[in-house]
Amino acid sequence: MPSSIPPLHRQRGLSLVELMIGVTIGLAMLAALGSLYVATSKARAEFNKTGEQVENGRYALESMVRDVEMAGFYGRPGLPATLQYNLPGACNTTQASMGFDNTTSPLTVPVALSGVAAGGAKPACFSSMSTGTEALTVHYASGNVSAAVSGTEYYLQQSSCTTDTKQLVYDKSSANFTLLGKTCSSGSPAELRKYVVRSYYLAACDNCASGGDSMPTLKVAEFVNGSIQVSSLVAGIQDVHLSYGVDTDGNGSPDCYVDNPAIDNSATCTGSSGYAWTNATTNWANVTAVRVTVLARNLDATTGWNDTRTYDLGRAAPDGPYNDAYKRHVYSAVARLWNVGGVREN
Repeated sequence: MPSSIPPLHRQRGLSLVELMIGVTIGLAMLAALGSLYVATSKARAEFNKTGEQVENGRYALESMVRDVEMAGFYGRPGLPATLQYNLPGACNTTQASMGFDNTTSPLTVPVALSGVAAGGAKPACFSSMSTGTEALTVHYASGNVSAAVSGTEYYLQQSSCTTDTKQLVYDKSSANFTLLGKTCSSGSPAELRKYVVRSYYLAACDNCASGGDSMPTLKVAEFVNGSIQVSSLVAGIQDVHLSYGVDTDGNGSPDCYVDNPAIDNSATCTGSSGYAWTNATTNWANVTAVRVTVLARNLDATTGWNDTRTYDLGRAAPDGPYNDAYKRHVYSAVARLWNVGGVREN
């Protein structure tokens, strides 16, 4: 009998046209995903570069600001308001040249800080210092009073006893630290603090051996164990500008900001006509604030970037343009010398 059921058609699969369409769509999706991955990777790399630069710039700024705020601290309050000041060199290491003299009246101590202005003479111990750049040196006693005399480090001891014949001792020998505390008892000697001398300057290299690596770096030269030791603090610091606030009327507040207190600034500080700029040591002793400005750059170049911008660090002329592939940013802060200005305000 004839069947009324229609014949079944066999499954023949994809046609060549369908296969080509599917492959084309797949390739387009892979290309889009690849482009997205590359763009994301580049953005992530730039984000990491910028994050590192921000961290380096802020760390360099905070390191200098923290030391400026400590400058001039030689122990607990109690030193006379009228002190004589000495201006020791940043590379001085002998005890007699560090600026302390407890045989004078009034007591002689080093200035809280000093610096090298742009174009100034480079200190001999500032190895690989970039030509024409600035430097800052601070002097103070550590806040740690638990230090033990090592025989190689230098320490400060400030008397709190009215019967002591000396107010301050600067030495490295334990036999010379005989000042007493408030009870004037031999069983309670005065606090002992390690003496800190730290200088910040710029070098054109981080690792400066064999010609250097061309990485601008903020270096620190520190007085340790009787000698100056230099180390890299922050890489990628392109420039630093320091502007010093000088207290010309003795009230503790800066009356005029100058780039170099060691010279005659009467033409710049017109509001301080009664102040004499003739003594560099006195001028440095009257610095009560420092405006610190740092120019930080990325450690790695950015493909397709050309830095045509200029950067205002507070000088008469701006920095740049550098016309290279590194991105940069300026960081700035004002640091008060509380141990100098604060005493005058009181």
